[in-house]
Amino acid sequence: MPHADQVRNHARWRSGWRAGRTGYAWLLPLADQPGLRKLVNDYQYALRDLPGFDLVPLEWMHILVQEIGFTDEIDESRIEPLVAAARTRLASAPPLTLAFHHAVVLPESLSLPAEPQSRVLELRAAVREVTAEALGEATVPAEPEDIDKHVSLAHSTTDGPAIFAVATLGATVVEPTTAKVSALSLVKLNRDHSCSEWESVAEVPLGV
Repeated sequence: MPHADQVRNHARWRSGWRAGRTGYAWLLPLADQPGLRKLVNDYQYALRDLPGFDLVPLEWMHILVQEIGFTDEIDESRIEPLVAAARTRLASAPPLTLAFHHAVVLPESLSLPAEPQSRVLELRAAVREVTAEALGEATVPAEPEDIDKHVSLAHSTTDGPAIFAVATLGATVVEPTTAKVSALSLVKLNRDHSCSEWESVAEVPLGV
């Protein structure tokens, strides 16, 4: 995956978001993956003095699979049927084994692409479909400009050229790793700080 030439400030409100507001989302939490933690930590140590970026705390490492809707717009009674439908749909989906190699500069972040990206996209398609079936097509947000297929190391806090970030990532010696992910999480997500934080609502096993 090629590096972006320019970066832009990540910390801006997306449509509908405001301080204190939370939204339901499906994501793959990855903080419990020791190999990935080491890989991210090695990169973040090299990035510690690079201006213009906020490092993502290891506890919030994740891949955002699918946003659903704001918690103040979806009746809580509809969440249990959604989770039940997802459990049924994903019971035949095998656990994910994702490889992480070298970090890249994206327009708003420094990130580790997950490979094969096709597995992430397949999971996203299944989750998007079951969410639409359970909650209604109108509830599911429109496709974003960029679908998450990566773990963010740091978010950009400024607009400008990416050349120094590219050089720092390229000069960092790291060891590739794999992560085995056996469950998908439904969470209440907030964006009050420099990175996404969440409260877990339910966990849906993959392949049981």
